[in-house]
Amino acid sequence: MPKKQKHEVLMDGDTWDEKVFKNEHDIINRWLESKDSVDTSRRTLNSYSRTAAVFFHEKFPEISPEEVYVEHVEQYLRELDERGVAQNTKRRYVESLSSFYDWASKRRSTDISYNPAGVVLEQLDKVKRERPETATWENGKKIIQEIPDPRDKTCAILMAKTGVRTKEALTVTEEDLMLDDGFIRFTDRKGGTTTKNPVDDETVRAVRRLQAVSSDDSEYLFTAIHGGRVKRERIRREVRRGAVRAGVMEDENEQRWHHKFTPHYYRTIFTSLMRNSEPGLKDHWVGYLRGDSDQSIKDLYTRTPHEKIRKRYLETIKPLNLY
Repeated sequence: MPKKQKHEVLMDGDTWDEKVFKNEHDIINRWLESKDSVDTSRRTLNSYSRTAAVFFHEKFPEISPEEVYVEHVEQYLRELDERGVAQNTKRRYVESLSSFYDWASKRRSTDISYNPAGVVLEQLDKVKRERPETATWENGKKIIQEIPDPRDKTCAILMAKTGVRTKEALTVTEEDLMLDDGFIRFTDRKGGTTTKNPVDDETVRAVRRLQAVSSDDSEYLFTAIHGGRVKRERIRREVRRGAVRAGVMEDENEQRWHHKFTPHYYRTIFTSLMRNSEPGLKDHWVGYLRGDSDQSIKDLYTRTPHEKIRKRYLETIKPLNLY
């Protein structure tokens, strides 16, 4: 069921999390449009616009952005605490507000001269959770072996072998496949980057098997029966069902951190494998493969041949023993 839309749309998108919601304050809309012009991802803009709408439309409808003080942000934070919102989620909301005020305080056309959200953000530590007990290569492998549909199975293989997020895998087009050279291109990654990731023969074989049984003319590799891209929720569901069949999870609706398995765990497993193997990949190589947004990562990678990373990747990645 699609999410109910509460606010007018400033910039539309194919899916709910690509829509950018209009704010009653013009300066907020200018900020969002400015972010869009420098290729900030639609997912990030969606998050920014939702946080701004909640803060200014629902929590503090009587005040303008110029009238916000540290106390208002602290009050918002207390309300999030009362709702039991996780620490990292609270930090993400405040980061959104801080991004706006950082932008506005640098524009001569605004009456904003400081960043009240930034003051609060400095006090919010990011919590690094331990790696879930279920997040192991062997578990991920068993789950993939228990996924029957070739589309869902191949998507899980891509996530396991490349560390991409579910949406990033599902947006792969036929033009992104450079299988003869051993690469797949992932565009519009969450960090706003495009990466060219190496893949092994097992992954190439899985993709080609999927292509052989696909009868549609869609530009996307993963196409739903009725046309259009396969939805993320389907992949989440099928990975969970595979986890139950594989004995990794007892219940498809398991919510406990150390007892569940979600598609994102493949990213955790991949990152650990690339970094912790002997010898592991260089940090900026791993950051590139993950699609991290730091500019220094991109700058470093431009001086590193793709083939050099591919060679080290092939020495490190493990088999899924599918064929």
